[in-house]
Amino acid sequence: MRRLGIGKRMSTSDHILFSAGGIHLAADSASVHCIHESLPTQNESGTNDWFLGLAVASERLLPVTDLGVYLQGGQSIGRVIEVARALGIAGLKIDEVHGVSNKIPEPIIDDSLNKSLDDSPNDRREGTGGSSTANDQQTSRVDPTETSPVLNKAILDQGQRYRLLDIEKLMQSARFLNVKCPSV
Repeated sequence: MRRLGIGKRMSTSDHILFSAGGIHLAADSASVHCIHESLPTQNESGTNDWFLGLAVASERLLPVTDLGVYLQGGQSIGRVIEVARALGIAGLKIDEVHGVSNKIPEPIIDDSLNKSLDDSPNDRREGTGGSSTANDQQTSRVDPTETSPVLNKAILDQGQRYRLLDIEKLMQSARFLNVKCPSV
């Protein structure tokens, strides 16, 4: 586990740059409690594919979501961001942390990521192969009135665009909070 702020004082304008499921994202450092190298999770039956289950972090239960799958990217394969405790109790599985930036996020015109979130009929992982079962047919509908936690702002760092993720908005999202997989 790496606690943010140890060894380097984080300012209120710092953003953590990372990727999840192949999507490059940035989050306000104040919304991150710490970053775990790895956390084994206990799967919970009857939940959406993006909900990985429960882990133990610092002697506390931590619900862990695969952020890449949740945002309809690919499966995340690396670390876990523990959300700032003032925002709630959650872990976000990501691929890797790329660094910290103090650049100010700028508006972006191309909103293809948010459009794909709005148009997606479900949260199922694609291309997993195998036969279709009743459990595979269960989906989690995206509420068209709920706005995406991925904002229309980005930080450009070393030629890479990192979309701004509003973790507070994510933590208040009904879709994010409802991990139970609804039946079809």
